[in-house]
Amino acid sequence: MMASDQASIERHTALGWWGDDTLDAHFFRNVQAHPNRLAITDPPDRRALIGTEPQSLTYGELNDRVNAQVAALHEAGVRREHIVVFQLPNIHEIAVILLACARMGAIASPVVMQYDRAELSEIFSQLKPAAYITVQRFKKRDMAASFRSLCDEHNVTLLDLEAQFKDGASLARSPDDENWSATASNEVLTICWTSGTEGQAKGVLRSHNLWLSIGRMVGWGARLRDGDVILNVRPMVNMAAIGGGFYSWLLAAGTLVLQHPLDMTLVVDQIRERRVTVTFMPPAFIVALLKDPALRSRADLSSLRIMGSGSAALPAWATLEMASQFGVEIVNFFGSNEGVTLQSTTATVPDTRLRATHFARVGRPDIAWPDFEYAAQLETKLVDTKTQEEITEPGQAGELLIKGSTIFSYYYGSPELTSAAFDDAGFYRSGDLFEIEGDGNSLCYYKFVGRCRELIIRGGFNIAPAEIDNLLSDHPGISEVAAFGVSDERLGERVGVAFVPREAAKITLEDVVRHLKSKHIATFKLPEGVVAVESLPRNPMQKVLRQALSARYALVPGSAVLQEVTSE
Repeated sequence: MMASDQASIERHTALGWWGDDTLDAHFFRNVQAHPNRLAITDPPDRRALIGTEPQSLTYGELNDRVNAQVAALHEAGVRREHIVVFQLPNIHEIAVILLACARMGAIASPVVMQYDRAELSEIFSQLKPAAYITVQRFKKRDMAASFRSLCDEHNVTLLDLEAQFKDGASLARSPDDENWSATASNEVLTICWTSGTEGQAKGVLRSHNLWLSIGRMVGWGARLRDGDVILNVRPMVNMAAIGGGFYSWLLAAGTLVLQHPLDMTLVVDQIRERRVTVTFMPPAFIVALLKDPALRSRADLSSLRIMGSGSAALPAWATLEMASQFGVEIVNFFGSNEGVTLQSTTATVPDTRLRATHFARVGRPDIAWPDFEYAAQLETKLVDTKTQEEITEPGQAGELLIKGSTIFSYYYGSPELTSAAFDDAGFYRSGDLFEIEGDGNSLCYYKFVGRCRELIIRGGFNIAPAEIDNLLSDHPGISEVAAFGVSDERLGERVGVAFVPREAAKITLEDVVRHLKSKHIATFKLPEGVVAVESLPRNPMQKVLRQALSARYALVPGSAVLQEVTSE
C-alpha cells in the first residue's frame, strides 16, 4: 500500500484531524443525496478546444461515467496502486478520471496541457505509469498521435479519451466488484507536479486525507453553502484547482462550471449565465476587471458571493474596489502543492485594505483564532534565511516554515529533495518570505514579502520583487508589471521592471521611479531599467517567470535601457 507517512497518520488521526473518508465515499454520498442535481458543465467552447460538443451532467449521470471509466481502465490493464497520467483541458472527463482512479485505488497524476515530449518523458521515466490518457486534439495540436511513440518507448498504454467510448452504450458499463475494492483514506490519491520555476519538477504525493484537510480549510474560507455554483478556470492539475475548485464542489455538493483556458470575457459571461456563487481567480483577472471599462460594464456579479484569489500577489487597492464596485468579498488564499495553507478572510483579517498581503498567523500557541475552525491543525514559524534562527519580532523578513494536517510527506522517488524540504523538527520549508505584523497589541499577522528564491540582491540588500509589483499595480498607464533582477558586475544585480502598457501609454523609467517614490520606499529598491512588453512570461499556473525575464534582458551600459540579450 502506498500511504502517507505513518507518524503523521497516527498523530493526525489521534487528534481527530484525519478520518476514514475517501474521495469516492464523499462523492457517492452526493450521488445518493442529489442524483438529479446538476453536477458539472463543460466549457462552452469545448468544440473549439477538442472538437466535441459540451455536456452537462447530473450527479447520477456523472456516477455512471465514473463506473464506465473504471471498467475502461481495468480493461486497459490498470490495477490498484497503478499510476495513471492524464493530460486534459478543463473538461468534465478530467473529474471523471480523477474520481475513477479514486474508486479503483489507482493513483492519478494530472499534467498541464503545455507539457510536450521532454516533460512527459521525464514524468514517464519517474513514475512508470500504467496508462496515459489524452484527447485526440487540443486546438490545432494533435495530442494522441504526437505521444503514441513516446508511450511505446516507455511501455505505457495510451488511452485516447474519445476512443474509449465510441458507442453510447459503453457509457452505461459498471465495473465488476471483483476488479476493484474500496481505498483507504491514507493511501495516495494523486501525484501532482510543482511548477518547476526554480529547478527540476517534483512529484508531490497527496493522500485522500491530505486533500480533504485542504478542501475543508478552503471551504471554510469560502464559506461554502449546499449547492454552490463554483466556476473553475485554473488547470485542474494542482492545489489551486483540485484543493480549491474541485474539493469546494465536492464539499458543497454543488455544480462545477469549467473553463479552459482563462478567458476574461468568458469568465464574466459564465458568472452571469450560470449564476456562479463562488470562484477562484488569479489576481490578473481581478486587476483586468477593475481597469478595463468594457469588461467592467459587461460584468454582472450579482450572484457572486466569494471570489478567492491566489498564486500571485494581490494589490491592496483591488480588494477595496471589488467590495465597493461589485459588493464581492475577496478571500486571499496562500498555498502550494506541498500543502501550505494560509488565508485572509473577513474573519481573520477584517480590514479589507490588509487582506491582499496579510494572513492569519495561525499555529502559534500564544494567538487564539476562535473564528478559524481549522487553525489548530497548523503550526507555523518564521526563520532567518541565513542563520535559521526563529524570528519572533516584527519588521524582519524570514522564511515561513509550516507543518500540520495539510502538509505532504514526501516527493516521489526523491528522498534527498524530501529531506531538504523539511527542517529537523519536521516543518516544511515553504520558500516564501513573510514578516510578522500586528493589529493593536497583538502580533497576529504574517505579511507576505516575496519568494526567497526570487529575491533581487543589489549590493548586499535583499529586494522582494513582489513588493515592487504591488506598488506599481495602480499606475494608470500600466496593465501588468513584474520586477526582476538584472545581472550587474559591480552590484551583483540591479532592479529591472517589465510592464504591459495600457492603451499604448508611453512609460519611462522616470515615470516608474516617480510613482514609486510617492510610495516612500527605500531608494535601493528603485528600478534602474524598464522595458515595455506585449505580455509577461508565465507558467501554466499564471505565475510570472521572473527568471525568464532576468535571462532575457540586460542593461545597456550607462543607460536606463533594457535590451534583449543576444546569443552573439
